[in-house]
Amino acid sequence: MDVRIEQAGYESNEPVIQDISFDVRAGEILGVIGSNGAGKTTTIACLTGTIPWMKGTVEMERYAYIPEQPVYYDYLTLSEHIALVQELTGVDSTEKTEELLQLFRLDHVTDRYLSSFSKGMKQKAMILLALIQETHVLIVDEPFIGLDATTTIQLLRLLETERARGASVLLVTHVLDTAERLCDRFVWIDDGQLLASGTKAEIREALETEGMTLFDMMEDVALR
Repeated sequence: MDVRIEQAGYESNEPVIQDISFDVRAGEILGVIGSNGAGKTTTIACLTGTIPWMKGTVEMERYAYIPEQPVYYDYLTLSEHIALVQELTGVDSTEKTEELLQLFRLDHVTDRYLSSFSKGMKQKAMILLALIQETHVLIVDEPFIGLDATTTIQLLRLLETERARGASVLLVTHVLDTAERLCDRFVWIDDGQLLASGTKAEIREALETEGMTLFDMMEDVALR
């Protein structure tokens, strides 16, 4: 994935973000971090093609997307959602689907509408529907919201598996300690622009925050 955003926003010629460029390499997890309102959501909208106005380029192969808020059809069951994804992508993922259904304990609710699921179950369904596609690029937006501790651990292991098979994983998260352990590199967006990017060591050097954790670095930058 190669992203070069000159300007983007929700009204023509009214940029919300600008001068944000980064790449996501095969077999790595890139963390997108920043405070609320920094421009992370707008950046993701550029990648998924849902931004009304953008100057720049986004180059990537087929991707799957795990949204922050579950998106689904009210009158389709989980099994019907799975069948729809398989039909649209042409991917035969029966074995992986069964593994994920059992892992997330959704195998007994495949005939239920997603609208009847709890928030955590809906998020599990979104993860499942993305992972069964086995795409080259996986965009994950705040995936830990609504998940219990067990499912969070399972998701972390699944993301590591995606990296191991050579996928490019873009992870947007506020959970900085988890990002610090999981991500290979980072993109730090602040006030609609790229504040810093690279490995944790490279960001420390750029921001003159030697020895700090990501959490401490964010606090330090906020107080400047």
